[in-house]
Amino acid sequence: MSYKTMQELCSVEKNMPLAKYYYDYPMKDLPEDVKKQILGQPMSPKDAIPAEKFLDWLLPIGEYTEHENAYCMMPDGSGYITTYMPIPDSVDVKKMFWYMNWLNIHSKSQPAGTGNIRYKIWNPADHWDHYFVNWEDASEGVHTTESLDLGEGDRQYDTIRHSFNLREYGLTQEKIDSINNNEFGYKLKETSDFESFDEAGFHLTLGQIRPRKVGGWERRSVEWIGFRPKAGKIVREPRTKCDEAYLRKVAYHTLIEWYHMMDFINDLYEEYHDLPVDAD
Repeated sequence: MSYKTMQELCSVEKNMPLAKYYYDYPMKDLPEDVKKQILGQPMSPKDAIPAEKFLDWLLPIGEYTEHENAYCMMPDGSGYITTYMPIPDSVDVKKMFWYMNWLNIHSKSQPAGTGNIRYKIWNPADHWDHYFVNWEDASEGVHTTESLDLGEGDRQYDTIRHSFNLREYGLTQEKIDSINNNEFGYKLKETSDFESFDEAGFHLTLGQIRPRKVGGWERRSVEWIGFRPKAGKIVREPRTKCDEAYLRKVAYHTLIEWYHMMDFINDLYEEYHDLPVDAD
């Protein structure tokens, strides 16, 4: 995998003001300690939180699982991935939330069939397109087209992220109260997502962007490859493709793009957050 890989922009994209965020903010490799965690030996499955107990992963501020950056295959052929990143003190998290909504809207000059430059700047090696399924909001899902191997030749996958209510899957008020923290002004998000693809399979996901006790903020995420929420239960989808190489790619891809966002998000936000929503 090469973090230096870049897809070619179309001629219209190259002339957009946004193109500077594609060309002038090169991706960097992961910090060495994080890279060793992801490219080293997989964690033991016994240390993974079972999908059926997925809400156990949601923890109060200052508490962590034993493995925050890791992956493993599970005995039933499913997969488990966790990723963690401290957010630099220089980045206000509101800018990250703004970007995660803004990238679903194509710029006014984006030609049909050429993807979405707003998404491409986040990971030039792998990202192609990102948009609301109904072209208005996330209520019917969010569509993504991306590869996962930093330009090493794997195909692009079409993914739809579907939101679901965690209270319908066992999140209790007691659990919420144990995580919410008035001291830090933190309130747990009571929804999460699962992913479907252009092939058989599902991923179940959880994430937290939360304050750190030592100051600043941090991002945590987890995926259970081969599971989905359905009718109040977490169910297995055995047709979901999964092996160690795939898990390693997803973990590396996920981490490197979030670290890269930290390099451009301040400048992007300052330039675009007050412009029309479809500005080039």
